[in-house]
Amino acid sequence: MRFVLRARLRFSGDLEGLREEIREVLEGSSELLRRGAPPGREGARLEGWEVRGRELELRISSDRYVRSHSALLRLARELQGRLGRHRVGLRGMEGEEYRVELPHLPPGAEALLEGMSHEVERREDGVTLVLRNLSEADLRGGTVDRLVSLVERPAPRAGGPSVVREEEGTPPLFSGNPVEEMERRGWIQEFPGKGQWVYGPPFAELLGAVEDLLLERVVRPLGFREAMFPKLIPLEVMRRMPGYLDGIPEGMYYVCPPPRDPQAFSGFKAEVRLRRRVAAEKLREVLEDPSYVLAPAQCEPFYQMFSGRRVRLEELPVRLFDRSGWTYRWEGGGAEGLIRTHEFRRIELVFLGSPEQVVGIREGVREKSEGLLRELGLRWRLTLATPFYLREGEREEGPEAATYDLEVRLPYKEDWLEVASLNVHGERFVRSFGIKEEKGRRIWTGCCGFGTTRWVVGLLAHYGLEEENWPGILRERVRVLSGRGKGEG
Repeated sequence: MRFVLRARLRFSGDLEGLREEIREVLEGSSELLRRGAPPGREGARLEGWEVRGRELELRISSDRYVRSHSALLRLARELQGRLGRHRVGLRGMEGEEYRVELPHLPPGAEALLEGMSHEVERREDGVTLVLRNLSEADLRGGTVDRLVSLVERPAPRAGGPSVVREEEGTPPLFSGNPVEEMERRGWIQEFPGKGQWVYGPPFAELLGAVEDLLLERVVRPLGFREAMFPKLIPLEVMRRMPGYLDGIPEGMYYVCPPPRDPQAFSGFKAEVRLRRRVAAEKLREVLEDPSYVLAPAQCEPFYQMFSGRRVRLEELPVRLFDRSGWTYRWEGGGAEGLIRTHEFRRIELVFLGSPEQVVGIREGVREKSEGLLRELGLRWRLTLATPFYLREGEREEGPEAATYDLEVRLPYKEDWLEVASLNVHGERFVRSFGIKEEKGRRIWTGCCGFGTTRWVVGLLAHYGLEEENWPGILRERVRVLSGRGKGEG
């Protein structure tokens, strides 16, 4: 991917007498324009410049790591500081032409460009997107990054996911549908709310045993400490979560606060008392606009904790986990048993550190999770996954920033069930929430989510509902949680 930008900076005074000072800033900018690019990558490069009265014309090329418009903003800051000594201030900027080379342009992508001056040039090895007359707000506000993220979104892999590793486990002892069998025995009961269940014993005890085992074998040995995150998330926080409001707004529950006025509900209360019906139309008349969502990711408060803050690399990494409540996602008509529900249990791990620390933590979670699946005797596989969030900004690529899914085999469906998602975000959430390192050093975030309800389904699909067939490390914990014994895990 290449970016070539022709742009103009406008100043408050004539620049002709400042050519040598401008030359000194621009010719000494090579390190500034490479900052943030991984080793061996070019970053951005100044291809040419020209002074025309009060305007400075620049031509900048780059790879994907320090995109040309980011390089322009860096140069503008340097020039503003230097020329300010001569009482010459920066008054504005614009992008005359921005050429973005892409490998392809997926169907429907051109509809996103409506309202922007643009052309699409076809090449043998891809396409060039030519944007013209970009405003200062476009250059500073991430418009180009978001646009490229949308049009460059990868197509789904043909033939299913890319499998990194797979292990057979022990032979399954059960071939039936565990959800149907649990419902028949009264372990679980479907709630009137679609995609919701009441979990009774012994399911709840088995769920507790699985969560305890994950904490003991995976979470705490890696240095994670427990936190309790809110589950009612303001829309302004969600706006900063890449890939949610701008990607899957249809997958969330929205919360409308009521006015603190009992009289406002008089009509609604009358319908309930007199006609014994819930009059939704009466509620719509008095409820305020949505201002929250129920947590769809469970990690949202972690990034907000650091929003706008400066952190010191010497005090990182930060490693927290939350298991304090439910996660909520609206699946529409896609709800299925306990495999895809609207309200489900998770253990969420979130971490912030240097790129090396974040990748190392994710790899530690992966290795220990694989070890636990191996210990439980399940058939499992590790796959490469396409992250739900969009690519934008100076995203680092390569295997170190890959997203992995851990899946277990369901014999009764002859299909796979995802039980964990292991993510390295790079700088995406750091940028979105304005988290900075004190000395400008690179910091990343990552998250790993364990769908513990799904872990239970995977175990029961493999071993069945008879307790004597379950792995010993689970049987002991279930007996302790049910008050039937004091075993050791």
